[in-house]
Amino acid sequence: MPALLSRPCPHTAATEALGRALAEALRARGVPALLLTLRGDLGAGKTTLARAVLRGLGVTGRIKSPSYALVERYRVADRLQFNENLEKQVYHIDLYRFSSEDDWDDAGLRDVLDGRSLCLVEWPERAPALLRRADLDIELVPSGEGRIVQLRSGSAEGTALLDWLATHPA
Repeated sequence: MPALLSRPCPHTAATEALGRALAEALRARGVPALLLTLRGDLGAGKTTLARAVLRGLGVTGRIKSPSYALVERYRVADRLQFNENLEKQVYHIDLYRFSSEDDWDDAGLRDVLDGRSLCLVEWPERAPALLRRADLDIELVPSGEGRIVQLRSGSAEGTALLDWLATHPA
């Protein structure tokens, strides 16, 4: 069971493929209510990866960067064994404009990050308590023209996602 998985993504298409593979891993686990944090410099590919995950989960239409709105909410269908659909919430959050750890609480994000929905959080280092709670911490590190994506599990569910990704190449 890997606690760390590293994937080279030499171009945007590889980053998108990794995002789709992560979405497939999430779907295989029933789109669990997890906290996924995305770290990296400006332009590292955090939003590209998040968009690919959301597309892989079946989100259609425009997927906006949450940089100005702070939070974008999406609904995804979760196909259950008894052939009924249940919509689940997925939140894409950007903390870039935050200057203190209290900002995310003041903005009402504690209610969103309540453990009942899948949350993709960019710039979690602006609220370090989130990093300690992350089920899967994803860091995008520049490498040549692309990046290396390092995924670290912080929970049993995070480890299950890494196990799935380790056996299913992107």
